[in-house]
Amino acid sequence: MEGPEAQPVRTFPASPDDAGQRLDVFLAARFPEHSRTWLARQVDDGFVGVEGSRPRRVRPGLRLEEGDVVTVRLPERGEPRAAPERIPLKVIFEDDYLAVVDKPPGLTVHPGSGEQSGTLANALAWRFGELSGVQGPTRPGIVHRLDKDTSGVILVAKDDTSHWALSAQFRDRTVRKEYHAVVRGRIELDADLISAPLGPDRRRPTRIAVRMDVGRPSETYFEVIERFPSQTYVRCLPKTGRTHQIRVHMASIGHPIVSDPLYGGTVPSLTPICPRQALHARSLTIRHPHTGDVLTFEAPLPADFEALLSHLRGA
Repeated sequence: MEGPEAQPVRTFPASPDDAGQRLDVFLAARFPEHSRTWLARQVDDGFVGVEGSRPRRVRPGLRLEEGDVVTVRLPERGEPRAAPERIPLKVIFEDDYLAVVDKPPGLTVHPGSGEQSGTLANALAWRFGELSGVQGPTRPGIVHRLDKDTSGVILVAKDDTSHWALSAQFRDRTVRKEYHAVVRGRIELDADLISAPLGPDRRRPTRIAVRMDVGRPSETYFEVIERFPSQTYVRCLPKTGRTHQIRVHMASIGHPIVSDPLYGGTVPSLTPICPRQALHARSLTIRHPHTGDVLTFEAPLPADFEALLSHLRGA
């Protein structure tokens, strides 16, 4: 794993949740800018090592054990950087180490298939200049993500050290995330915990589904804020951070998020008022990566969400 074209060595300890997971799947979750196929090739080429309690041949399908330490030094791919674009941003907080942005609905977080410009990453490159490169040149500073049509608080790291420290908090589940949502149907329980493993949908590749066979453990706690005749306004506190987690979990109990066509939340009479999924990342609580101070950042409800609530209240 030597050579001038390799990135610095990074280490990842395998947690109890990672035990039994394939090495290439483990890597794909930590390097989402690379395909799983490409990462598997780097394992075969010797850019990835695994140190554990017993010697094993390192291969893409290796099943990890708790306590394994995965070392990674990937070759540079020469990917283009996210081009700076003058897209307005609402910055909630900023210091020398991190920034917090209130992402509007409809803004994709980073370039990907079909969208190479007009993303949050492009806006960040313009607004802040040099940011953390941990997630690769197309995702400057991005510590976590929100779906394109989900609005609210998103965290940005300005340097790699801060990024690793913040990522560790997400990995260790010490970050407190609060989302607000309007869902279809009237929920009778005041609060509940949804515990259902999530994995890829067998039939539709763009969807996530409850998968008792290969799904990863996932938990979402919710509380009812306000009830309407045919909808419910809820607060969701996800304990894990799986793709589409809140959307799938609420749909799994018969209450999909309003205006979420992917999971059955379409309500024709409400679409003109809130044409995107009624899901908002309301607040985020972290420890500052350098001072250790506990910080909470909040984003007010956007106009379309407020308009939906006003309509449901009969205003």
